[in-house]
Amino acid sequence: MTLVSNIHSLESIQKMINQNDFYLKKSLGQNFLIDNNIAKKMAQNINCNQRNILEIGPGLGSLTRELLIEGSKSIIGIEKDYRAIKLLEPLIMKSDGKLKVIHGDAKKTNLSSLEFIFDSIVGNLPYNISTFLILSWLEEIESDRKLNFIKNITVTIQKEVAERIVAKPGTKSFGRLSLIMDLLSRPKLLFNISPDAFQPKPQVISTLINIQPLKKPKYQVKLKTFLLITKLAFNQRRKMLRQSLKSISGRKILFNSGIDDNKRAENLSTEEFCNLSNCYDQMSKI
Repeated sequence: MTLVSNIHSLESIQKMINQNDFYLKKSLGQNFLIDNNIAKKMAQNINCNQRNILEIGPGLGSLTRELLIEGSKSIIGIEKDYRAIKLLEPLIMKSDGKLKVIHGDAKKTNLSSLEFIFDSIVGNLPYNISTFLILSWLEEIESDRKLNFIKNITVTIQKEVAERIVAKPGTKSFGRLSLIMDLLSRPKLLFNISPDAFQPKPQVISTLINIQPLKKPKYQVKLKTFLLITKLAFNQRRKMLRQSLKSISGRKILFNSGIDDNKRAENLSTEEFCNLSNCYDQMSKI
């Protein structure tokens, strides 16, 4: 039998849940993808052919199956739930050695600590830690040039978060997340996913988003300073910048950067926040 026919011979995800009396753990943020058509569409959008993939939280393997069918060279899954790993064994056995699943917590895993080759990160991320994971990965890639081999991050997240990631200055969704993502990556929304595609059904619409990490930040800046300045600015986003940055001599930094101190954080571009950050660093040396 071929790899594809081997995978098609497996029980459906829904049947696996029902037959094994598999209860979902809220503590793990589990919403299992059960719609095969959506899983197939996701795999096709990931462009996984001959890719070495790191899959975060494969769960019961709905997306994993389609990644294998679409021609992934290898897949390493990091799964926190021992029960799911056990139920993935039939898929592992039928994967022609292309799939390996290890027990681990993605939130506590540094990419640089993984001792295997991968160029893409994929997964249906738990909504409650999706932003943390994405930012952690991008910051680690930026700080460790040895991780430049990671070309794509394609993940399912809450639609509202996805919109914040790609938001532009002056829009309702624009914020600190938008700035960090613009500085460190090229994000692109792919398509939305109905709650009906998951079990249990989440209360929100999901979005598949592709994020291409940049080899170096879009503008020259110390990331640590950029994160500090944007945090201060958006902690009081409705206040004028001269107030929100008061603790670090905001008026002076804004003046030296040529930025109107009547502006609010939501009105500044990534480049302007980089200018503020660089100005702050220069003043700190004096």
